[in-house]
Amino acid sequence: MKKAILVLCMVLCIITSRSYAAERQYGPIKANETLYRIALKYRQPGMTLAQLMMTIFQHNTEAFEQGNINRLKLGSVLKIPELDGVGGIGRKQAIHKATTHIETYQKEVADLKLQRGGLTPLSQAPRDPDLLTGTVVAAGVTTPDSGQIEKFKQVLAYDQQQPQPISLPEPKPASRKQRKKSAGPLFRYSYDLSIVDDDNVRLAQEDEDIRSDLIVSPTIKARAGKKLDSFTILNYGGSLSYNWFETFDELNNYEFDINTRYRFALSSGFTAPIYSLSAKIGGQEFESEMRDSSFLSLSADLNKWMTNTINMTAGFGLKRRESVSEVFDNSEARLFVNFDTEISKADLIYTTFTWIRGDTVSSATPSLEIINAADAIEPDDAFGGIAGNQFAYRIEANTVVLTLGYNRILTPKMSFDISARYVKSEAIDDDDIGYYRTIIRASLLGRF
Repeated sequence: MKKAILVLCMVLCIITSRSYAAERQYGPIKANETLYRIALKYRQPGMTLAQLMMTIFQHNTEAFEQGNINRLKLGSVLKIPELDGVGGIGRKQAIHKATTHIETYQKEVADLKLQRGGLTPLSQAPRDPDLLTGTVVAAGVTTPDSGQIEKFKQVLAYDQQQPQPISLPEPKPASRKQRKKSAGPLFRYSYDLSIVDDDNVRLAQEDEDIRSDLIVSPTIKARAGKKLDSFTILNYGGSLSYNWFETFDELNNYEFDINTRYRFALSSGFTAPIYSLSAKIGGQEFESEMRDSSFLSLSADLNKWMTNTINMTAGFGLKRRESVSEVFDNSEARLFVNFDTEISKADLIYTTFTWIRGDTVSSATPSLEIINAADAIEPDDAFGGIAGNQFAYRIEANTVVLTLGYNRILTPKMSFDISARYVKSEAIDDDDIGYYRTIIRASLLGRF
């Protein structure tokens, strides 16, 4: 009796252990984990790497995007089947299937690079600042790097030539250098050297008050990024610029800011929308002290590839400025939509439409109509002040801005950008008060 009970227990243990082995799981999948690396952990004598990978793949097809072994979905959990056999996959068949997966994946990667122009545009379109992080949001899958692909291809080529399966090599442990954590955020630096022609720097209405000027504007930017997970990135940084006016020295100014941007996606894929929440705080110091100010802006936007060559960004923002002089205090809300169109590997055109509702400040010889409509009015020392009967006045207005631009890549780290901006502004309380303005900008953009 005791012997029978012992045999029964042994049988139950074997069944339980085999059931446990058949139901093993691996996951959830984290960044940088690929089927190639996972297969090395479950290698079996007498099985090729291709047989092992294709066996795991067949039991977990839902865990791979586009049905490719090189596109393992992040967060998925893999069922690891019992590996005392090869799941009916022959050695040559497994090698052929694995090779097909690799060739398909590499072609897709090459096509995507070609569709995006090979080089990344550095235009002033909304995409630009985040490209400085070197990271991409909304990947949603973990893919092997070129080194892993080449090693896998070498193993497949070797297996193809062998009459018998080879034993898989032991995976090398990570070196101390590889395991060492990053010392801290890596800041990347960029510059913008611009020459601007503004045909109405005073934002004046009447011809006798309108003045034009040429502005030289160098800007330095610093930005770092932290990838929180495969669907979110946090950027932060700052910028410093100087605006030099050829004619009106009192308008010369320094501008500085610090900023942060949180980007996230809700799904993976090339055309999946990417959402952003941004905040910026900064200030300006003028030769004309009454214009000195600090500001805070908040914005939210959505970025989406419409086609392989057209990228769209749309969003809204709020901005508040506090100045030394009350007349330059202002608040505004804006809506915008931007389209980038890549017309070749190195050429990009972009169009931005912006609608703004809020305060705008003009400078002119005030009329009775302007005095009655203005929320604030003060002598403007940049254009003559009381002696010249020149005043700055603030009105609440609706403003429409249309921008057309062209960007040409010169080198992988430098591009030339030229744009034209047309501005029309009308007072909300009196549509007879307003101004028109055209701004032409030529810029050399680059990264250090």
